[in-house]
Amino acid sequence: RNAGPRTVNVPGEVREEFNLAMVAINNAEYEKAEEILSGVISQSQQTPVPQINIGMVRTKLGKLEEAEDAFNAALALDPGNPVASNELGLLYRKMGKFEEARQVYETVLRKYPRYPDANKNLGILCDLYLRDYACAFNVYKAYSAAVPDDDSAKIWIVDVQRRAGL
Repeated sequence: RNAGPRTVNVPGEVREEFNLAMVAINNAEYEKAEEILSGVISQSQQTPVPQINIGMVRTKLGKLEEAEDAFNAALALDPGNPVASNELGLLYRKMGKFEEARQVYETVLRKYPRYPDANKNLGILCDLYLRDYACAFNVYKAYSAAVPDDDSAKIWIVDVQRRAGL
């Protein structure tokens, strides 16, 4: 079943530092989190999780090219990782690289067609940035099927149908 990402654990030798980084992130202490995660990455390079998290932190800090490098490093460790792919797509959208973002989302959705975050974010990209309403309609429907309790998706579907004349 390809409904979404699998759980990946951080190796035991860096788990304590990784947990400290997560506390720093939760406290919006992004510089501290970046420093801790850099140490975690230098000690353990078997899992993409610290790379994904440092990419997210660097995005928050406005270090967009460094964030892109981190997400790509995570994808080098785990090609097709849905979380890394989704975050890279969000980053590309933020950077104005809309076609690159679309390509990343479409790639992850080929492997995980019901991954809600990628469906939602591809829908937003197609709807608001690319004005590709047929794409938006289809992925909003896929998102709504994966997350039936999200009533906002139903509104998005009706809205994009109205605007596209579908």
